[in-house]
Amino acid sequence: MQKCLILEVVTTAYNKKYNKKLNDDFLLKTNLLDITDYKSLELAETFVFSLRATQIEQGTYRIKSFHLHDFQSLHAHLFQDIYTFARHFRDVQLMKGSTRFCQFQFINSYADGLFYQ
Repeated sequence: MQKCLILEVVTTAYNKKYNKKLNDDFLLKTNLLDITDYKSLELAETFVFSLRATQIEQGTYRIKSFHLHDFQSLHAHLFQDIYTFARHFRDVQLMKGSTRFCQFQFINSYADGLFYQ
């Protein structure tokens, strides 16, 4: 019985942090293409990301170094055509499928630890 209660608490906490509807709504509200359904947004993101990633592979976009500014520039390059928040640290929880991204309240401290070691 105790395991079920723990599982329920963990599941409830997970659902509060990573609410799929809130996640999808945020991405739909912040997309630059005025796409209104999540499936179409996923397809557009995949297409745009692939085009921008190809530029990196072909050398038309160069990653200069591994510093915070360069990381943010890379994020801007990859997502500039699709999201208003490209380059910026977000202030919402995000996930794609079953992949959870860093919780927004920890991004700054993790970035400090990663880029300013």
